[in-house]
Amino acid sequence: MGGNGFSRTARNVAANQGDVPWLRLLLGLLLIGFFLLALMLQIQTSEAFILNGAPVTLSADWGILRQPWDLMHGQLPLNMAKAVIWGWGIELVYLVCVVGGAAVHGRLGGLFKTGALLLIIFDFWTDLNYGTIASGIGGQIAFAAITSFMVAFFGTIGIKMVFSAILEMV
Repeated sequence: MGGNGFSRTARNVAANQGDVPWLRLLLGLLLIGFFLLALMLQIQTSEAFILNGAPVTLSADWGILRQPWDLMHGQLPLNMAKAVIWGWGIELVYLVCVVGGAAVHGRLGGLFKTGALLLIIFDFWTDLNYGTIASGIGGQIAFAAITSFMVAFFGTIGIKMVFSAILEMV
């Protein structure tokens, strides 16, 4: 009986050529999750850059998401407040450039796209120099490249996938 249900599901996926809304929803949520993870890592490396600090250990520090709240309530030391403004500011400007590049056409749209590209390059550089991986320079370059790629594409693709799946399921 169990194999029959699987067979029916496999035929359904094949008939829809893999376009099953709940799978798209799941993949979209996964992409958004990894976008947030990469964003947190880039905020950490940008903060290390502005503080002229040592490279950071690369681990998911979900407390990063609380930093803007702590900043607004005056709960951060001055240097950390500057680093939070810098780290979050870089990523927010990047997101504005991505949205602006997609929503605005013509010369202004080109400026947004150029801004996004420059910020991707800067984030790549800070990830390369302030993210620590024990795999040598090759691992550092690979980490910086994949993290920049995830921030550049996973958020927007994930959101599009989630919304298109939800609209199709309703």
